[in-house]
Amino acid sequence: MEFNSSIPVYLQIKEDIVKKIRKGTWDENEKIPSELKFMEEYKVGRETVRKAIKIIIDEGYLYIKKGIGTFIAQKEVGVCVEPFISLTYFIHMRGLNINTKILEKKELVVDSDLAKVTGLKENTKCLFVKRLRLLENKPIGIEKFHFSLENEDLFKNFDFTNGISHYLFEEQQIKITKINMELEIIDAIEEEKEILELKANSKMIVSNRTVCINNSDDIFYYLKFYSGENISNIGTDKFI
Repeated sequence: MEFNSSIPVYLQIKEDIVKKIRKGTWDENEKIPSELKFMEEYKVGRETVRKAIKIIIDEGYLYIKKGIGTFIAQKEVGVCVEPFISLTYFIHMRGLNINTKILEKKELVVDSDLAKVTGLKENTKCLFVKRLRLLENKPIGIEKFHFSLENEDLFKNFDFTNGISHYLFEEQQIKITKINMELEIIDAIEEEKEILELKANSKMIVSNRTVCINNSDDIFYYLKFYSGENISNIGTDKFI
Protein backbone atom coordinates (compact mmCIF):
# COMPACT_ATOMS: atom_id res chain seq x y z
CA MET A 1 0.00 0.00 0.00
CA GLU A 2 1.40 3.41 -1.01
CA PHE A 3 0.44 6.10 1.46
CA ASN A 4 -0.77 9.49 0.24
CA SER A 5 0.96 12.14 2.33
CA SER A 6 -1.99 14.55 2.02
CA ILE A 7 -4.36 12.16 3.86
CA PRO A 8 -3.68 10.85 7.40
CA VAL A 9 -2.37 7.29 7.36
CA TYR A 10 -5.08 5.96 9.71
CA LEU A 11 -7.77 7.20 7.30
CA GLN A 12 -6.08 5.49 4.35
CA ILE A 13 -5.89 2.26 6.34
CA LYS A 14 -9.54 2.65 7.34
CA GLU A 15 -10.58 3.03 3.68
CA ASP A 16 -8.50 0.01 2.65
CA ILE A 17 -10.02 -2.22 5.33
CA VAL A 18 -13.55 -1.04 4.44
CA LYS A 19 -12.89 -1.92 0.77
CA LYS A 20 -11.90 -5.43 1.86
CA ILE A 21 -15.03 -5.76 3.98
CA ARG A 22 -17.27 -4.61 1.14
CA LYS A 23 -15.75 -7.00 -1.40
CA GLY A 24 -16.20 -9.93 1.00
CA THR A 25 -12.68 -10.65 2.22
CA TRP A 26 -14.32 -11.73 5.50
CA ASP A 27 -17.83 -13.10 6.04
CA GLU A 28 -20.37 -11.47 8.34
CA ASN A 29 -19.69 -12.40 11.98
CA GLU A 30 -16.18 -13.56 11.04
CA LYS A 31 -13.32 -12.32 13.21
CA ILE A 32 -10.95 -9.92 11.46
CA PRO A 33 -7.15 -10.08 11.86
CA SER A 34 -5.59 -8.86 15.10
CA GLU A 35 -4.12 -5.38 15.60
CA LEU A 36 -0.67 -6.96 15.38
CA LYS A 37 -1.46 -8.48 11.96
CA PHE A 38 -2.66 -5.11 10.66
CA MET A 39 0.43 -3.41 12.12
CA GLU A 40 2.61 -5.86 10.20
CA GLU A 41 0.55 -5.54 7.00
CA TYR A 42 0.50 -1.74 6.92
CA LYS A 43 3.87 -1.21 8.67
CA VAL A 44 2.41 1.21 11.22
CA GLY A 45 2.09 1.46 15.00
CA ARG A 46 -0.71 0.12 17.20
CA GLU A 47 -2.33 3.54 17.78
CA THR A 48 -2.68 4.13 14.03
CA VAL A 49 -4.45 0.78 13.59
CA ARG A 50 -6.71 1.45 16.58
CA LYS A 51 -7.80 4.84 15.21
CA ALA A 52 -8.68 3.23 11.86
CA ILE A 53 -10.63 0.37 13.47
CA LYS A 54 -12.56 2.73 15.76
CA ILE A 55 -13.90 4.68 12.78
CA ILE A 56 -14.91 1.46 11.00
CA ILE A 57 -16.78 0.34 14.13
CA ASP A 58 -18.49 3.75 14.35
CA GLU A 59 -19.60 3.42 10.72
CA GLY A 60 -21.31 0.12 11.48
CA TYR A 61 -19.09 -2.37 9.66
CA LEU A 62 -17.54 -3.98 12.76
CA TYR A 63 -18.45 -4.91 16.31
CA ILE A 64 -16.39 -5.96 19.32
CA LYS A 65 -16.76 -9.08 21.48
CA LYS A 66 -15.04 -8.17 24.72
CA GLY A 67 -12.00 -10.32 25.36
CA ILE A 68 -12.42 -12.17 22.05
CA GLY A 69 -11.83 -9.76 19.17
CA THR A 70 -13.41 -7.64 16.46
CA PHE A 71 -15.94 -9.09 14.01
CA ILE A 72 -17.70 -8.18 10.77
CA ALA A 73 -21.15 -6.73 11.48
CA GLN A 74 -22.20 -6.21 7.86
CA LYS A 75 -20.68 -5.72 4.42
CA GLU A 76 -23.03 -2.89 3.48
CA VAL A 77 -24.41 -0.20 5.74
CA GLY A 78 -27.47 1.96 5.24
CA VAL A 79 -27.62 5.74 4.98
CA CYS A 80 -24.72 7.12 6.97
CA VAL A 81 -26.13 9.76 9.32
CA GLU A 82 -22.75 11.03 10.53
CA PRO A 83 -22.40 13.92 8.05
CA PHE A 84 -25.96 15.01 8.87
CA ILE A 85 -25.14 15.20 12.59
CA SER A 86 -21.90 17.16 12.23
CA LEU A 87 -20.62 17.75 8.73
CA THR A 88 -17.54 19.56 10.08
CA TYR A 89 -16.56 16.59 12.26
CA PHE A 90 -17.26 14.09 9.47
CA ILE A 91 -14.97 15.93 7.05
CA HIS A 92 -12.20 16.65 9.55
CA MET A 93 -12.12 12.95 10.48
CA ARG A 94 -11.25 12.29 6.85
CA GLY A 95 -8.30 14.69 6.95
CA LEU A 96 -10.08 17.33 4.85
CA ASN A 97 -11.02 20.95 5.44
CA ILE A 98 -14.41 22.60 5.14
CA ASN A 99 -15.20 26.28 4.63
CA THR A 100 -18.44 28.06 5.44
CA LYS A 101 -20.13 31.04 3.81
CA ILE A 102 -22.98 32.83 5.58
CA LEU A 103 -25.75 33.41 3.04
CA GLU A 104 -28.28 34.99 5.41
CA LYS A 105 -28.64 35.82 9.10
CA LYS A 106 -31.62 37.58 10.69
CA GLU A 107 -34.10 37.56 13.57
CA LEU A 108 -37.66 36.41 12.86
CA VAL A 109 -40.93 36.24 14.73
CA VAL A 110 -42.30 32.70 14.57
CA ASP A 111 -45.69 32.82 12.83
CA SER A 112 -48.13 29.91 12.67
CA ASP A 113 -46.67 28.50 9.43
CA LEU A 114 -43.10 28.62 10.72
CA ALA A 115 -44.19 27.09 14.02
CA LYS A 116 -45.69 24.10 12.16
CA VAL A 117 -42.50 23.54 10.17
CA THR A 118 -39.92 24.06 12.92
CA GLY A 119 -41.73 23.12 16.11
CA LEU A 120 -40.74 26.45 17.66
CA LYS A 121 -43.32 28.30 19.77
CA GLU A 122 -45.60 30.64 17.84
CA ASN A 123 -45.10 34.39 18.50
CA THR A 124 -41.60 33.86 19.92
CA LYS A 125 -38.39 35.15 18.33
CA CYS A 126 -35.91 32.96 16.50
CA LEU A 127 -32.56 33.48 14.83
CA PHE A 128 -32.44 32.30 11.20
CA VAL A 129 -29.01 31.40 9.80
CA LYS A 130 -28.44 30.06 6.28
CA ARG A 131 -24.98 28.68 5.54
CA LEU A 132 -23.25 27.23 2.49
CA ARG A 133 -20.66 24.53 3.22
CA LEU A 134 -17.76 24.21 0.79
CA LEU A 135 -15.09 21.57 0.37
CA GLU A 136 -12.11 22.79 -1.67
CA ASN A 137 -14.35 25.66 -2.89
CA LYS A 138 -16.96 23.18 -4.13
CA PRO A 139 -20.44 23.57 -2.58
CA ILE A 140 -21.52 20.38 -0.81
CA GLY A 141 -24.37 21.44 1.46
CA ILE A 142 -26.80 24.16 2.53
CA GLU A 143 -27.88 24.50 6.16
CA LYS A 144 -30.91 26.48 7.33
CA PHE A 145 -31.02 26.91 11.12
CA HIS A 146 -33.85 28.35 13.23
CA PHE A 147 -32.58 28.89 16.79
CA SER A 148 -34.91 29.67 19.67
CA LEU A 149 -33.88 33.06 21.05
CA GLU A 150 -34.75 32.00 24.56
CA ASN A 151 -31.03 31.14 24.52
CA GLU A 152 -29.88 34.22 22.59
CA ASP A 153 -26.92 34.92 24.91
CA LEU A 154 -25.22 31.87 23.41
CA PHE A 155 -24.96 33.55 20.01
CA LYS A 156 -24.08 37.17 20.85
CA ASN A 157 -20.42 36.87 19.92
CA PHE A 158 -20.49 33.64 17.95
CA ASP A 159 -18.95 33.47 14.47
CA PHE A 160 -21.36 31.33 12.46
CA THR A 161 -18.65 30.33 10.00
CA ASN A 162 -17.40 28.04 12.78
CA GLY A 163 -18.73 24.60 13.69
CA ILE A 164 -22.04 25.05 15.50
CA SER A 165 -22.36 21.56 17.01
CA HIS A 166 -18.84 21.70 18.45
CA TYR A 167 -19.44 25.14 19.93
CA LEU A 168 -22.76 24.27 21.55
CA PHE A 169 -22.18 20.75 22.76
CA GLU A 170 -18.42 20.65 23.37
CA GLU A 171 -17.44 24.20 24.33
CA GLN A 172 -20.70 25.29 25.99
CA GLN A 173 -21.42 21.80 27.35
CA ILE A 174 -25.13 22.02 26.49
CA LYS A 175 -26.87 18.73 27.20
CA ILE A 176 -28.99 17.30 24.39
CA THR A 177 -32.01 15.43 25.68
CA LYS A 178 -33.79 14.68 22.40
CA ILE A 179 -33.01 14.69 18.67
CA ASN A 180 -35.57 13.94 15.99
CA MET A 181 -34.23 13.54 12.48
CA GLU A 182 -35.75 12.56 9.16
CA LEU A 183 -33.90 11.94 5.90
CA GLU A 184 -35.55 11.99 2.50
CA ILE A 185 -34.46 12.04 -1.13
CA ILE A 186 -36.35 14.49 -3.33
CA ASP A 187 -36.10 16.10 -6.75
CA ALA A 188 -33.67 19.00 -6.56
CA ILE A 189 -35.32 22.32 -5.72
CA GLU A 190 -34.44 25.19 -8.05
CA GLU A 191 -32.72 27.54 -5.57
CA GLU A 192 -30.77 24.80 -3.80
CA LYS A 193 -29.96 23.08 -7.10
CA GLU A 194 -28.42 26.31 -8.41
CA ILE A 195 -26.42 27.00 -5.23
CA LEU A 196 -25.12 23.44 -5.03
CA GLU A 197 -24.36 23.40 -8.78
CA LEU A 198 -26.38 20.24 -9.37
CA LYS A 199 -27.12 18.89 -12.82
CA ALA A 200 -30.55 18.76 -14.44
CA ASN A 201 -32.86 16.06 -13.03
CA SER A 202 -30.66 15.71 -9.95
CA LYS A 203 -31.90 14.37 -6.66
CA MET A 204 -31.20 15.87 -3.25
CA ILE A 205 -30.83 14.47 0.26
CA VAL A 206 -32.77 16.57 2.76
CA SER A 207 -32.31 16.18 6.50
CA ASN A 208 -34.82 17.71 8.92
CA ARG A 209 -33.62 17.83 12.53
CA THR A 210 -35.08 19.17 15.76
CA VAL A 211 -32.98 19.35 18.93
CA CYS A 212 -34.20 19.67 22.52
CA ILE A 213 -31.96 20.40 25.53
CA ASN A 214 -32.00 20.41 29.33
CA ASN A 215 -34.86 17.90 29.75
CA SER A 216 -37.30 20.18 27.96
CA ASP A 217 -39.63 19.28 25.10
CA ASP A 218 -39.28 22.82 23.77
CA ILE A 219 -37.28 22.97 20.52
CA PHE A 220 -33.80 24.48 20.93
CA TYR A 221 -33.23 24.60 17.20
CA TYR A 222 -34.54 23.28 13.91
CA LEU A 223 -32.15 22.51 11.06
CA LYS A 224 -32.86 21.74 7.43
CA PHE A 225 -29.81 20.42 5.57
CA TYR A 226 -29.62 19.99 1.78
CA SER A 227 -26.97 18.16 -0.23
CA GLY A 228 -26.65 16.52 -3.60
CA GLU A 229 -27.68 12.84 -3.63
CA ASN A 230 -24.17 11.77 -4.65
CA ILE A 231 -21.63 13.56 -2.47
CA SER A 232 -18.74 11.19 -3.12
CA ASN A 233 -16.14 13.87 -2.51
CA ILE A 234 -16.73 13.45 1.23
CA GLY A 235 -17.15 9.70 1.06
CA THR A 236 -20.89 9.34 1.60
CA ASP A 237 -21.66 7.70 -1.72
CA LYS A 238 -20.43 4.47 -0.13
CA PHE A 239 -23.23 4.60 2.43
CA ILE A 240 -26.26 5.72 0.40
